[in-house]
Amino acid sequence: MNVLIVEDEPNYSDTLEMFIDELGYQVIGVAQEGKTALKLFKTSKPDIVLMDINLNGEMTGIDVAKEFQSVQPTPIIFITSFDDRETFEKAKETAPYAYLIKPFDPDTLQRSIELAFCRAHTEDNRALEEESNVILASNSFFVKERNRLIKVDIDDVFWVEVEDKYSILHVPAKKYVLRQSLKDIAEKLDPSVFVQTHRSHIVNASKIEDIDLNLFVVRINGNEIPLGKSYKDNLINRLQML
Repeated sequence: MNVLIVEDEPNYSDTLEMFIDELGYQVIGVAQEGKTALKLFKTSKPDIVLMDINLNGEMTGIDVAKEFQSVQPTPIIFITSFDDRETFEKAKETAPYAYLIKPFDPDTLQRSIELAFCRAHTEDNRALEEESNVILASNSFFVKERNRLIKVDIDDVFWVEVEDKYSILHVPAKKYVLRQSLKDIAEKLDPSVFVQTHRSHIVNASKIEDIDLNLFVVRINGNEIPLGKSYKDNLINRLQML
């Protein structure tokens, strides 16, 4: 684990370096004021930062922490000699991973670092999990055909029908036979575009050419799709009529 120390008291920064070394971590830089700390942070990209709140110069440790987080979210452990409520409330605004009051022992520092690192690791994993659950190319299907995954734009789908245990996806000049129920496919279609016209048919409403209310059929791409009596009213009521 790479640790950046931001501490303006040389004796205390030396002590922190010694603690970090004894814990088996790597100190990748020590800064005594904000501007130097920011340069080190950008170049070294530490895994965790030990930050004194009261620093030399114009910037406080809280100011520096805000700059750090705007560059790259990083676990920060605040260190301070002041235990007043006002300082603590200001520090909270930067969402630190720990808040230590001087003096503290190596065990306290070690536990704080390990908990901070575990928390950061958990949050990173959660972010990856959330990202992995986002559907890619959500305006398309990928249909498996032998050893290939073939992209089918959802806008190109004319209609879907069921035959026995299979669903058939009709697209221009081709159809795909899928071992999925009509219900499963319907859940992946936009209900503002696709509508069920029969117990075994779902159609792309934007592809409808005309509707024959006498024959109870919907015509799409020159084909007649059955229109069940129980589905007719729902279809008609949802169309824009003049």
